[in-house]
Amino acid sequence: MALLSLSSLRTRVLIGVVAVIGVVVSGAVAYGWYVGDRIVPHTWIGSVEVGGLTRDQAGLALQAALDRLGSEGIPLVVEGAPQAVDLGNIGFDLNIGQAVDDAFRRGHEGPLFSRQWARVSALWHQEHIAAPVRVDEQALQAQVAEVAGATDVERRDVRLEIEGTTVVVRTDTKPGRAIDQQEAFSATLDSLRSLGGATIALQLRDDPPRIDATTAEDAAAAARRMIARPLTLQYEDLFFTISREKLGSWVVSRADGNRLRADVDRTAIGTYVTTVAKALNVDPQPPQITTDGGRVTGFVPPKVGRAVKEDALVQMIADSVTGRATNAKGGDVLVVPLKATSMALEGLDASSGIRELIGKATTPFTGSPKNRISNIKNGVKFLTGTVVKAGEEFSTLQTLGTIDNTSGYLPELVIKGDRTLPEFGGGLCQVSTTLFRAVLDAGLPVTARRNHSYRVTYYEKDGAGRKIGPGLDATIYEPNVDFKFKNDTAYPLLIIGYVIGDKVTFDLYGTSDGRTSQVIGPRTLTETPPGEPVYIETTDLAPGVIKQVETPHPGGSAIATYVVTYPDGRKEVQEFKSWYRKWPAKYLKGVAQLSASPEPLSAAQE
Repeated sequence: MALLSLSSLRTRVLIGVVAVIGVVVSGAVAYGWYVGDRIVPHTWIGSVEVGGLTRDQAGLALQAALDRLGSEGIPLVVEGAPQAVDLGNIGFDLNIGQAVDDAFRRGHEGPLFSRQWARVSALWHQEHIAAPVRVDEQALQAQVAEVAGATDVERRDVRLEIEGTTVVVRTDTKPGRAIDQQEAFSATLDSLRSLGGATIALQLRDDPPRIDATTAEDAAAAARRMIARPLTLQYEDLFFTISREKLGSWVVSRADGNRLRADVDRTAIGTYVTTVAKALNVDPQPPQITTDGGRVTGFVPPKVGRAVKEDALVQMIADSVTGRATNAKGGDVLVVPLKATSMALEGLDASSGIRELIGKATTPFTGSPKNRISNIKNGVKFLTGTVVKAGEEFSTLQTLGTIDNTSGYLPELVIKGDRTLPEFGGGLCQVSTTLFRAVLDAGLPVTARRNHSYRVTYYEKDGAGRKIGPGLDATIYEPNVDFKFKNDTAYPLLIIGYVIGDKVTFDLYGTSDGRTSQVIGPRTLTETPPGEPVYIETTDLAPGVIKQVETPHPGGSAIATYVVTYPDGRKEVQEFKSWYRKWPAKYLKGVAQLSASPEPLSAAQE
């Protein structure tokens, strides 16, 4: 009986083991079937449990959490006062598809053993997956700042107040209370990333005055220097005077550590600059061309637009005013920076052959006297609108009109013999030089060009004001010294010139045939010193009085090589060689009686 009982027991144990294994295997099969298209248990995306859900169900759960957050926001409580962060203003978004994919990978990807272990361990081990949210952190910081603005009690520190032109130091300080904005930002960001939306409790913390009162008088002295004189903005003959009172309204107090510092309110300056811009800005207008049978029969010049560079002007004003804080002798006149606004070309008629910009050049005339500037503008007016026919040679002198007071020209300095003397049209060489460079840019052949007798600094810079040296100037002087070029294209050429600020520009319009141009240089070959000063006796000055009438200029030579490459590969090369006389400083010396007859002037030349 004992043997039978033992055998029976073993049988029963074996049956039990087999049954357990069967149950385990059956359970494993059932579990595997259950999680086959579901996220394994105990899986969370942020604070949203998605374990046991299908992909679609998990997506719906996440969307519900997103909708709840979108409608309720992130609640903040500042010492009992409810506030909220509006998700619509911070670019909040959740990539639901990516979040579900990240969660589903657990127990579904990787080697077989790893997958099975992940599924089994999921029965007791929780997995929290970060929610792939997007937040505009800068906008969130702005939202937190708005909450602070609604709840904080601003401290009152030592400060400056400007009453008219009187600077007053205020010392009636008062502590404030403020939330920790960085703490609020971090807590809100964590709540968004967890998809929780739990209420965030914030405390107001004491915010005591920080400025050392002993530094206030230095700041006040700096503020007084900042508004000591009016400031003037200039554009050509227009002036905008900023009064001391207006400057005073821009002065504000800033904390520099525990020191008080006088500064300016750039926002207020920007508001003023906008009013200046409205007065100076000009919208561009296109040229109007009429044609007959493909030929230009009429032309109305364009109106080039201009616009104040407002950001640059705000910075200039701020720098000028704050610079006075340490330098009471700072500049009081600022030239308004402008830019040319793009000129509309809708008025160009493609049938005339004037359809695109083929050449352009700009030169600066910074520091020119009033009459010279007037002559430059008048010369530009005469040249603008000129149409050069295909195959025609253009003459600058013939196009500028009669250079005297009957055509709007004023007396200004020109090079004449050994002197620089005022004559009508002085400064027109700025016009011819700029046109010369535009022609080079267009790749047109130059048929007549001559350099000045001596080096002129106006013509040794490029359009951006960078120094390029001598050798790319083109002088004109009636009746023989001219600048000429030929329109060797198959289409008419339109010349448009304009002046913006202290720069003159020429645009050449036509139809490109594919040619390109290059200017190598200019390169200075030789340079000679101006020589010893020359003194000329005169009875027009009191004896012993000396007056400078000529500035010195070094002499020398330069060369520029002009290469035009045509579509068929052919190249045309022109060399522009320039020789400049040395030009000593010259002075008038007052004497009681001339020692000899004055030396006669040589023939006029440029």
